[in-house]
Amino acid sequence: MKDMQTNAYARYKDQSLSTMAPGELLVKLYDELIKQCRLAVIYIQNKDLAAANNSLMKSQTIVSTLDSSLDMRFPISKDLHNFYLFFNKQLRKANLEKNVNVINELVPLMKDLRDSFAQAEKLSRSSQHGGKAI
Repeated sequence: MKDMQTNAYARYKDQSLSTMAPGELLVKLYDELIKQCRLAVIYIQNKDLAAANNSLMKSQTIVSTLDSSLDMRFPISKDLHNFYLFFNKQLRKANLEKNVNVINELVPLMKDLRDSFAQAEKLSRSSQHGGKAI
């Protein structure tokens, strides 16, 4: 029974992701990035270094995914690319040293970017619906 529920949830999650607008997906990626960083801090504090490594590796994968999705024709993409390089460098450092301070310094930057993309997505949806909030 539990396997059926897990499979149903996985199918729902896959379908939900495939029908998201690009801006919504971007925000979800940032949400997951922040979540994995926060989990890594907890794991390091609890001395669960394998779980911390796993969360930090997931974080690096998300950052690499964000970076690879950039359209370099836009000037902002170059700035974001530099952020993503910095994030991955710091995440590698945090993982090697199991340093929560490095992670804690990154999370506010990630949250700021996430909030900016969420606002842009909201404005985009609003303009698509005649300026009416949905």
